[in-house]
Amino acid sequence: MSEPRPPLSHDDERLEAELLLFVDGGLDAERRSAIEARAAEQADVARRIALIRAGRDRVREAAADTEAPFELRRRIDGLAQRPRRARRRWRPFALLGGAAATAAVLVVLVVAGGGPSVGDVLDAAGQSPAAVVTPTRGPLLDVDVEGTRFPNYEEKFGWRAVKQHEDEVDGRLVRTVDYRKGGDTVSYSIVAGEALAEPDGQNLEVEGTPLRRIGDSVAVTWRRGGHTCVMKASSGVTVDAIAELAAWKAKGAVRF
Repeated sequence: MSEPRPPLSHDDERLEAELLLFVDGGLDAERRSAIEARAAEQADVARRIALIRAGRDRVREAAADTEAPFELRRRIDGLAQRPRRARRRWRPFALLGGAAATAAVLVVLVVAGGGPSVGDVLDAAGQSPAAVVTPTRGPLLDVDVEGTRFPNYEEKFGWRAVKQHEDEVDGRLVRTVDYRKGGDTVSYSIVAGEALAEPDGQNLEVEGTPLRRIGDSVAVTWRRGGHTCVMKASSGVTVDAIAELAAWKAKGAVRF
């Protein structure tokens, strides 16, 4: 008979919670890099990440193949219609250890579909206090999400990066840069982690880049580096104008 597994220490519980966020794309770039470095050095950490990821994938596959009973779907639909808080923390999971924490996260993945919607991002982005964007030369800013850098539109289009925000939606980091030109503003958001499901809307294509207009709003969504990007603008800006900004590649310097 195998020996009972000793209870997790406080440090182990904290690591377990961070690994859950790491797998779900909820860590900022600095902490994600730290976890990747630790996994490269410690086989046990790499194994725990693999187990969490495998469990998440199994639940997603099961959810995709199984139609929820009508009463459950009705309750989920009701929850989806309630106002959602822009900044959500996963602090309760930090109190759970091992399998319990993994099970809790997997339940959330089944109900919430693995992340927020593009509409949630559109509503929440830019709500946090603003920070200064340091001016740079060239086509890229020194602001990024997991290595995907924001463009510098000033020289080419006259849109100047003026501030940035760091919000959190359903455990996902959403970084937003605001650009200004005259009295108009364009906000460009990148969501950490895996790309989100695309919303209903009109398909657009600019310079070979597929975009999706979000409903009938002056907003578009697309993907860069495996991340979901969202751009919205003030009333004085057209959809064609933001589509041109979104698709700009700067001769390959802005990587997609």
